Amino acid sequence: MGAALFQTLAVLLALTLYAVIAGRAVLYYLHMLQLNSYRNERYLRWLNEDRLKRLGLVSLLPLVALLFYWNSGLFFGIWIGGFLLLSLRRPKVPVKKPLVVTGRVRRLMTAIFLIWVGASLPAFFLGSTGLSSIPCFSLFLMLGLLLLLLPWLLVVANLLAVPVESAIARWYIGDAGKIINGMPGLQVVGITGSYGKTSTKFILNELLLDKYNALMTPGSFNTLLGVTRIIREKLKPIHDLFLVEMGAKQPGDIREICELVHPRYGLITTIGKQHLEMFKSLANIVKTKSELVESLPSDGIAFLNADDESFAEVRGRTQARVVSFGVDSAGADYAAREIKYLANGLTALTLSLPNGEMLLETRLLGKNNIYNIVSAVAVAMELGVPDNRIRAAVRSLQPAPHRLNVKQSAAGITIIDDAFSSNPMGVRAALDVLREIEGNRKVLITPGMVELGETEAEENRLLGAYAASRCDYVILVGIEQAKPIYEGLVSAGYPENQIYIAAHLNEANDHFAKISREGDVVLYENDLPDTYN
Repeated sequence: MGAALFQTLAVLLALTLYAVIAGRAVLYYLHMLQLNSYRNERYLRWLNEDRLKRLGLVSLLPLVALLFYWNSGLFFGIWIGGFLLLSLRRPKVPVKKPLVVTGRVRRLMTAIFLIWVGASLPAFFLGSTGLSSIPCFSLFLMLGLLLLLLPWLLVVANLLAVPVESAIARWYIGDAGKIINGMPGLQVVGITGSYGKTSTKFILNELLLDKYNALMTPGSFNTLLGVTRIIREKLKPIHDLFLVEMGAKQPGDIREICELVHPRYGLITTIGKQHLEMFKSLANIVKTKSELVESLPSDGIAFLNADDESFAEVRGRTQARVVSFGVDSAGADYAAREIKYLANGLTALTLSLPNGEMLLETRLLGKNNIYNIVSAVAVAMELGVPDNRIRAAVRSLQPAPHRLNVKQSAAGITIIDDAFSSNPMGVRAALDVLREIEGNRKVLITPGMVELGETEAEENRLLGAYAASRCDYVILVGIEQAKPIYEGLVSAGYPENQIYIAAHLNEANDHFAKISREGDVVLYENDLPDTYN
């Protein structure tokens, strides 16, 4: 009687702990799938980058326990003890962008649950079979296999959900289209580019406040379904202008958004190697970003960066009037020149206009922000915003979150927060700011750049070489990720004793806290997404 009770309690405890750990695993892989935009090919690429690390001890523990199928005591000891320790463990690296429990996530959780139950019930009724004396041995074997195969079961569930998700998405998009078509007086400005589109959108919104009742897509709501959601939830008849940020992970993404919102004005901030891993070539990126200006009507306006190598090609892809802007191209319609960093923390510049010039001052730092301001001013002036309003708005601009924000710590350290994302042009601009800003030691904390495809390692080596002349100390984040930056630093003659490699951001912060002193300036350049942890 005692042995039977013990085994019953052991089975119940083993199943309870399994449910806790399996539930966490489901949420973890769902989170990764969500961060990869629910695209199986991207999720599988992430999974295969380091399969053993992605699976971890959680997936392998049941199979280790099952190796002792001949001894129920050892089996339950390993199963219960292992899962108990795992249930008490907390992640070392905090989540930067948590899982958002949307309707789609709930449907995928339901699908996984049904797969789990459908596979487990027959195994439960099989009992122990003749292989082992362990109660419910067949069930434990099936549960172990299900946990091991969970990452791929999620792919299957996602595939099975495609018809349902597609039908739901089509209904939402159709409903958003009716709202847009019901507002014939609405002017739509589309904004895309490899870098700077979110910051430019925020700046342009500030410039338009007095003249227009504008709605902009918030944050990085720049996908078709993200824009659809904003239209359905936020766009009202009182709005007369809609600023739409348009992101892309593959060709056709921007065209789909344009078919929904029908932009009359289109701004391409700049075209570069961001997300090269997905697009495979710069030519594909140029073609995809050009979908915005290709969608403009003949009476529309395309705002293009005259400093871009692809300027002439993109210009030839639109029937709309082209207005150019730039910093290095003196012949642009709107061109920044005589850029000065003043002692009061402001940046001063002269902006050449089609008919004259304008003096501007701003709190924003870096050449990339000059581009953002110039392009936004070009759009605002073409939309009839008066000069005095533009000057006042530009002077009062505050940096977008995590985009070259400057703040002082209680310990007297200047912090430059440029952690939103990194790209070759933006990282050089941030390093230039680090070099020019007042302070004692200049410290860089960065994991480098990601999603640059085959050029990623080389771009990070170039980053290291560029940083060598602008930093007094460098803290690199990510043992493997940091290698090309380290190589670039060393190749440029940077002292190795002024480089520290941290496993993750928490360790980097701890190390900086130990070495920092009053008057130091630290630049946080990029922050790896959760898929890299």
